[in-house]
Amino acid sequence: MIEYLRDPERIHQQNDALLRELLVLDAFTEEQQQVVIQMVLAYGDPSLVESIRFSERALAVAHKAIKLRNNLLYDVELVNQALSKRLLYQEPFGFLGKASVISQAKSSKQTRAMTGVDCWKRYMAGGIVLIGQSGTALFRLLEILKDGAPPPALVIASARGFVNAEAAKQMLWKQHEDLGVECIVVEGTRGGGVLAAAALNSLLTMQQQKSPPLIRLRGKPRPSGRGG
Repeated sequence: MIEYLRDPERIHQQNDALLRELLVLDAFTEEQQQVVIQMVLAYGDPSLVESIRFSERALAVAHKAIKLRNNLLYDVELVNQALSKRLLYQEPFGFLGKASVISQAKSSKQTRAMTGVDCWKRYMAGGIVLIGQSGTALFRLLEILKDGAPPPALVIASARGFVNAEAAKQMLWKQHEDLGVECIVVEGTRGGGVLAAAALNSLLTMQQQKSPPLIRLRGKPRPSGRGG
């Protein structure tokens, strides 16, 4: 028989311990470190730690949005697939497969992820936005926020690629205060949906540890004026 760890709890504990030895985490608060470790674990590259940035109140507003069960929105389906369903308190919103989004994106020669962002406006206020893949979606989000769309509480931006992604994340970081949003950003060309999902999974886990288990809802949430 091959000898290897089988106990999931021991695997989790050893991953956490090894990463705390490998990573230089002095720049992060204790709560931020938990998010960083889960993102690095999901990505499999300790050097990612050098690219992760938190705005000043990112975790505070995240905890409040989760406690209030405000809406969750994502750019591509990979993000949704990587979210831990046992932690979610409601079904996140994604519009990539919506017929009108597909049609409009084709006719306007723009990405579906970008077009889908326009569907977020009525659900976005006070919620959490996850952009795990598309730089065009992040640019479009910044555009509608500048035009007066109700801002989310937090944007987790880990768009990846060599066109748009890095520039869009830089713009978010530079302008988030003026736009009235907090953010967690993976700088540079690296990223992916699994990173955005890992960050939110970590935030959801922390919130459950702070308070009684969240009551998970069946089906999609009913939108309200505040987005929850």
